[in-house]
Amino acid sequence: MYNIITRGDFDGLVCAVLLTEAEQIAKIRFAHPREVQERTFEVTNMDIIVNLPYDPNCAMWFDHHISESERGAKPKSFKGKYGLAPSCARLVYEYYKMPEWETKYADLMEAVDKIDSACLDLNDILRPSGWVKLAATVDPRSGFIPSYDYFLNLLDWLKRSPLDEILEYDDVRDRVREYFRHQEEFKKDLLANSTLYGKVVVTDFRRKLNEPLGSRFLIYSLFPSANVALRLFDSPDKKMVVIAAGHSILNRTCKVDLGNLMAEYGGGGHVGAASCAISPDMVDDAVGDLINRLS
Repeated sequence: MYNIITRGDFDGLVCAVLLTEAEQIAKIRFAHPREVQERTFEVTNMDIIVNLPYDPNCAMWFDHHISESERGAKPKSFKGKYGLAPSCARLVYEYYKMPEWETKYADLMEAVDKIDSACLDLNDILRPSGWVKLAATVDPRSGFIPSYDYFLNLLDWLKRSPLDEILEYDDVRDRVREYFRHQEEFKKDLLANSTLYGKVVVTDFRRKLNEPLGSRFLIYSLFPSANVALRLFDSPDKKMVVIAAGHSILNRTCKVDLGNLMAEYGGGGHVGAASCAISPDMVDDAVGDLINRLS
C-alpha cells in the first residue's frame, strides 16, 4: 500500500488516476517542489513521488523536469521513471504499459501531454474548451487554491465518466463560471502591473492580496512581441518572492533553457517554464540579471 505525493494540478491529477489503477494507494498528498527539494516535507519508503524533485526516502519516483538532471539531483538507480516527456503522466503511462489504458485513456493522455507541454493556441487561451477548460479548474497557476476534495472527485470522475458529462457536474461548472467571470478583471490587472523590457515582459504581483483568476498564458496575447515572461508574486507564507518564467507559446523564439537558468537561483523546471523562490531583498537584482540574460 503506497501513498502519492504530487502537485495539485492537471498533470498531477492524471498521474494519480493512473497510479491508483496500477498500485494500491492509501492516500494522496500535495507538496510544493521547494518543500521536497529542501527536505521539509516528510517522505517515507511508502511514498511515490510524482512530478516533484527526488527524495532518497521514497519508494518510487516519476519526474520529467530537466533541471533535476542538470543540478545533479537524479539518482543513479531508483524505482520509477525519469526523462524528457510532454507530461509526467506520460512517464507513468509508459512505465506500467497497462493494455487497457490504450483505449480507456487515449484522449486523456493526449490532453495532458498537450496541456502540460503548453502546446496551446490563442483560442485555447481566450476561449478554453474541453480538456483545456477542465484543466484550468485544477490549475493553481490560474489562481485556484488546490482543493483536495475537488481533486479526489475529478480523479474518480475521470475513471468512469466522459469529458462532456464531467464538465456538466456542479463542482466543475462552478469553477468554470468563476474562471470566466474574472477574465476581464485579470486582463486589466496584467496590463496595470506588467512592463515590457525588449522581448521580456515582467508582471509584478508582489503584495497583491487578491489576484483574479485567469490563464497564466493570457500575458502572451497582451504582449505579442515578448518571447518570455517573468511573473513575480509572494509565497504563501510571505517570506519569499516567487519568480515564474515562461517561454511565450505564441512567439516561440526564446532559446534560453529556463529550467537551467532558474536552477542557478535554487529553483528549476523545464526548458520552457521554470520558477524559483528568492529572498525579498534580492529580488530586484535577480530580476535585473534575468532580464539581461533573457534579452
